[in-house]
Amino acid sequence: MRFKNKVVIVTGSSRGIGKATATLFAKEGAKLVVVADINDKESEKTVESIKKAGGDAFYAKCDVSKEEQVKQMVEQTIKKFGKIDILVNNAGIVFDVPFEERTVEQWKRTLEVNLIGVFLCAKYVAPHMKKSGGKIVNVSSTNGIDSFSPSSMDYDSSKAGIIILTRDLAKELAPKI
Repeated sequence: MRFKNKVVIVTGSSRGIGKATATLFAKEGAKLVVVADINDKESEKTVESIKKAGGDAFYAKCDVSKEEQVKQMVEQTIKKFGKIDILVNNAGIVFDVPFEERTVEQWKRTLEVNLIGVFLCAKYVAPHMKKSGGKIVNVSSTNGIDSFSPSSMDYDSSKAGIIILTRDLAKELAPKI
């Protein structure tokens, strides 16, 4: 139980990597905040499976690209658990369409969720973590280092942005976070 009584927020945890991450933290004793803005049913299933296994979790519906929703999600977490120990910024989207068919709206939405969402979540958990220390884990991709598919250039750009944002946050928030 390496994370007994630690409070962990995992964004994008209704399915895939986020769900697996949340489930593993719960198995190690953490209290979980399952965060997603879509897949309400899947998010609730994740919470149910954590609770059935003896863990503690709740679902916070939150579009990480919306500042007010992020603030509310952080406030809900503090109200329920009293602290935040770990934030896993996992939420992400991708539109796999050819460059010439890509819309400005798709490009903006990808950056809003994948990069601005990381910034917002880190910004609003940091004051709580500075009190007693904490960890922020930002999930990027090999696409942020190398291009594998030009049809996902907005995704690739957002993931490259996460890499440098992570380095900057590490310098800014050290040594407490």
